[in-house]
Amino acid sequence: MSAAPAAPVTLSRSRGVLHALLDAPERRNAVTPQLLDALHAAVAAAEADPACRVLVLSARGEHFCAGTDLTAPAPRPAAGPEGELPYWTLLDRLTRTPVVTVALVEGRATAGGVGLAAACDLVLAGPGARFRLTEALVGLVPAMALPFVTRRTGEQRAFTATLLAEDLDAAAAVAAGLADLLADEPEQALRRTLVALSRVDRSTAGALKTYRSRLFPRDARLGQDAGRTFLDRLTDPAVQPLLDRIPTPERAV
Repeated sequence: MSAAPAAPVTLSRSRGVLHALLDAPERRNAVTPQLLDALHAAVAAAEADPACRVLVLSARGEHFCAGTDLTAPAPRPAAGPEGELPYWTLLDRLTRTPVVTVALVEGRATAGGVGLAAACDLVLAGPGARFRLTEALVGLVPAMALPFVTRRTGEQRAFTATLLAEDLDAAAAVAAGLADLLADEPEQALRRTLVALSRVDRSTAGALKTYRSRLFPRDARLGQDAGRTFLDRLTDPAVQPLLDRIPTPERAV
């Protein structure tokens, strides 16, 4: 009898903080349905605990997150009028939850992994962090990640990083606005950040996030359009030869 696959996310708690560790290094912490479900569950757990103020996303291994697993079947939009893909729903939820979300990036964030980090309220970049939107190299458009990157970097900077598939180190990511803090000693930087966040109660942080969403609103149809744009390229026969060039162990964007 084979053992059940390990959970892609490991949760742990400290005072007022829920830590969600992306824990599938053998898959480069790629975005899979299982990972998305686990991260949604982590957000739900943080929201359900009145004492929890902060959700921290980090990762085991050399990759923070390698993006969408292209060896899996193409994702399907959720039922209902919005018809958003699960990846978009997670990123949007990270921006709207009243809990402060922090990404601690110590390895490579690639393609959709960049979007996952960018959707968090704060991004700490360790000395080994790299950020790269690689979709254009294989004929795809990072339609779901790009709105969350753009809100950090601005439109033209995000477009340039995507078009050129720039490989940004931690310092360059901070300079671009993609990360907030260059953390030479990541754990110490995280502790200092959590101490600072402990001075702001959850309701205030939630009110600030809610006001930010009203101050800089997204088109209500953007999630549906982003998912459709991504799937149109993913299923385009002209794109398939480009995708086939990716070695199977690395088929994530």
